[in-house]
Amino acid sequence: MKRFVAAGALVALSIVASSCSRGGGDGELARVGGSTLSAEEFYASVPEQLLAVMSPEDQEEALRSWVKTELFYQEAVRRGIDDQEDMRRRLREIERELVAEEYIKELMDGVPDVTEDEAREYFREHEGEYALQVRLAHILVRSRQEAERALEQVNAGTPFETVASAMSIDQTASIGGDLGYMRRGEILHELEEPAFSLKVGEVSGVIPSSYGYHIIKVLDRQPGAGRPTFEARRAAVMNFLTSKRRREAFDRRLDDLASHTTVVVDTAALRRAVRQKMSDTTTQGSTEEPDEGPDGGEEEGSP
Repeated sequence: MKRFVAAGALVALSIVASSCSRGGGDGELARVGGSTLSAEEFYASVPEQLLAVMSPEDQEEALRSWVKTELFYQEAVRRGIDDQEDMRRRLREIERELVAEEYIKELMDGVPDVTEDEAREYFREHEGEYALQVRLAHILVRSRQEAERALEQVNAGTPFETVASAMSIDQTASIGGDLGYMRRGEILHELEEPAFSLKVGEVSGVIPSSYGYHIIKVLDRQPGAGRPTFEARRAAVMNFLTSKRRREAFDRRLDDLASHTTVVVDTAALRRAVRQKMSDTTTQGSTEEPDEGPDGGEEEGSP
């Protein structure tokens, strides 16, 4: 536990390694050359959920890890590594992602909370579905292009389980993507609406989620035992509606930004680049000479 916590803190602290204070000051926890780390910087860099499980010893280890990283960082700067083109590109990409993620977080924080009345109304409209069980199979891949290729194969007549076994990155791939029986509230929220709107045997389109891109198929539908109550399903309903509302807000904002900005995606250029990259890799591999022994023949010790 201690090693895991310290490692997590090291990742967080490494983010501020290049932006630590220069010179002394109150609350200084560590100094490396002209760089210092204050208590405020230290605690601001560690996620609250991680800090909550860190013992004083864990925090000391994290502080020592910051010192080690800072020593290597300063040496790297002295050697000009931070000024290399590849490093500048990677840093720009990290900055781009961090800034975009912060904006998305602010956007999500501004989405109104789901009220109790809204949750109860949704439950009343879908009460019968909360008693149902659906048996699902799914295909999960990393990119939309892969998902569309998988869907084409299914629509062309290849059995769903065959495509799942061949292409899905989920652990259910070995059993044809079978997820078993699930009720509302037990399914990834992006898949919930399609799962209960499709008929048995029907296949969905491509469904994006935080895990990748899904295609689902309803294998069976059965009535569940008992009659669910709102109180028993309250958390599931609230979580589903909250996720749904945030996804809709995200999609609306994305569409709005795209409608006010010139966006060009040249897939033909990408395919040319892919072919060129593959050609360069093949050419490079073919020019490599086999590993030979000192006399140009087999290595010593070969039978």
